[in-house]
Amino acid sequence: MGSQGHRRRRLTYANVTSTIALMIAVSGGTAFAASKLITGKQIAKGTITAKNIKSHSLLASDFKARQLPAGATGATGATGATGPAGATGAAGSAVAYGDVVLNGVGNPVFSENFGFTTVTEPQTGIFCVVPPAGDASLPPFVSPVGGNNEEKFAVVSPQQCPGDFEIADEGGGNGLASGQGFAIELP
Repeated sequence: MGSQGHRRRRLTYANVTSTIALMIAVSGGTAFAASKLITGKQIAKGTITAKNIKSHSLLASDFKARQLPAGATGATGATGATGPAGATGAAGSAVAYGDVVLNGVGNPVFSENFGFTTVTEPQTGIFCVVPPAGDASLPPFVSPVGGNNEEKFAVVSPQQCPGDFEIADEGGGNGLASGQGFAIELP
C-alpha cells in the first residue's frame, strides 16, 4: 500500500482540543439561546395554543378584566343584625298630603302630592283617592283649595271607591272649575 492509501490516524493534542472546543461551542450556544426570554412580539399570532401551555400554570392576574367567565354565584350569607331605629319625625308631620285640582280637560290631578298614588272622579263631585299602603284606616282631613271657598268637601263612606278614600263635593253639586279642588292630609 502506498503512502497515501493507508494513513494511520493518530490522536493528537490538536485533534482532542479542537473536538472539545467544538463541543463547548455547540452546548454553550444552546444554553445561551435557552437563557434568553422570548417576548410576545417575537411570537406570531395564533401559534401558541392550549397544548403549549402547562395546565394550571396561569393565574387570574395573567388575564385582562372580563376575559375570564364569572364563576357561579355563591350561597347567600347570614342576615346581619338589625340596625338602630331611625329618628322620630317632627310632631304634627303628615303621613301623606296633597292638593287635588281639576286640570284643563276636567280630570282630577295632584298639583302637589306626598304619599298618595292616584285620584279619580267616577262621577261628578265624587273623588277616589288611593291611600298610602297600610294607612286606609285613618280618616283624612279635607279642605277646599284654588280660591273656591263655597265648596265643602267631606270624607264619606266608600260606595264608589272601595278600599280608597271617597271624598264628596257637598257644596252645591255644580262641579269644580279648572284649578279648583281640595287639599287632603293624612295625619
